[in-house]
Amino acid sequence: MKQKASTVKHSTFLQKKIQLLDQLIQNLQKEEEYLSYRDAESAVKLEFKNEAIVEKLEALDRQIYESKELDIYSSDEILITDELFQKLDLARDLQKRVQNSLEYELNESKKELWEFRIKRKLKSHFLQNSGLSWVKNYC
Repeated sequence: MKQKASTVKHSTFLQKKIQLLDQLIQNLQKEEEYLSYRDAESAVKLEFKNEAIVEKLEALDRQIYESKELDIYSSDEILITDELFQKLDLARDLQKRVQNSLEYELNESKKELWEFRIKRKLKSHFLQNSGLSWVKNYC
């Protein structure tokens, strides 16, 4: 009887974990979509939400580890675990793609900032030196 109650509890934890992974995957897919439109700001907002989901997953992992009384699993638990691993693999792949896209956007932003600084320095230089005009483009 105790084994059956433990199995139900373990299955419940696994189902909760799958639900959290589904949320994470959904957010990562949205992030990837936002980044395809070059909307890094919205993607970063979702990244903060993902951090909260990952923290919940870690807490759930600790609960699963602490409540584990047996190492015997039912066939249902094995199927749930298989689904869980598939979702983990999908989440990892999505995270890698999103991370690469975020790094690309960061590098593009750095380039834009660098170009802006150069233009600002040139403008300042032209305005400070007599006989030179930034607006009229002549010396």
